[in-house]
Amino acid sequence: MNKTLLLISAFLTLFLVSSCDFFRHMAGRPDSAWINAKKARIELAQQRRDSVERARRDSAAMAAKAAADSVQVLDSLRKAGKLRLASAVRSIPKSWLNARWGVVVGAFGDDKNAGRLVSKYEAAGFKCRVHKTRSGLNIVLVAPCNNVADVIKAYRDIKKLPFGAKECWVILNE
Repeated sequence: MNKTLLLISAFLTLFLVSSCDFFRHMAGRPDSAWINAKKARIELAQQRRDSVERARRDSAAMAAKAAADSVQVLDSLRKAGKLRLASAVRSIPKSWLNARWGVVVGAFGDDKNAGRLVSKYEAAGFKCRVHKTRSGLNIVLVAPCNNVADVIKAYRDIKKLPFGAKECWVILNE
């Protein structure tokens, strides 16, 4: 009986002690569970870095595309005569515009007509300004902004409105 018990205990001890993890653990070295957990953390960190890098590349690509589209639209506006520099319009003083871009939708000799047009555009959700030129005209400026993408969007939205000016143009204050 003692030999059997001794044989079984030796077999169990050999079975428990025979793995490399046991010896690594006894020596204070990393075992396979620790190595697998570390490998998973490294893979997760790499996935995060890849995700951030992919998002950065996508963002840069979208910004480049938006800039190219903006330049293309501005070129098409310039060719169609719908883009004018504030310095080229003699009756508009340079200090008149406090934004870099805007859409001019009308010029009126009567203040009331300009006011009616402003109320229509404001009801449609646009910011508007009326400026009196040196020659006495009241120019209605819609969507003053400092971003080319915003003014292009406003120009397109204005053209879609049922009361939108057919002959509106974009003004650039340099």
